[in-house]
Amino acid sequence: MTGSDRQRPSSLRDLDDRIKAARDKADAGRPRRDSEGMGAGLRISVELAAAVAVGTGMGIVLDRWLGTSPWLLILFFVLGCAAGFRNVYRTAQELERQAKERRAERDRRDRERTNRVQEYRSQQNRDDDSG
Repeated sequence: MTGSDRQRPSSLRDLDDRIKAARDKADAGRPRRDSEGMGAGLRISVELAAAVAVGTGMGIVLDRWLGTSPWLLILFFVLGCAAGFRNVYRTAQELERQAKERRAERDRRDRERTNRVQEYRSQQNRDDDSG
């Protein structure tokens, strides 16, 4: 086995790393193909609408039962809106936390990739100096 044969696998690994890095960089500028953002928006809107609907429904039922129309309807409508906005806030906090975790993971992978490239270049320089 000659010296160039031993270098070939690491050169192929380097090429593979560069191709992956280029693909990741190209994909970073494109909008995501999955429907994660649309799913989050749908989730938030359904939670808000459901809370308002439940509050309003409870107000109507209690007003008819107790004969206090329209006071309980107004009260439970306001409570439903407050609960809906609280749910929207909590969901937004959760989505932000998940996005931070994804960014941290992506940054960690980028640092690892950079370290591998630097190690490869150091090894190449040592090989060039010794050869």
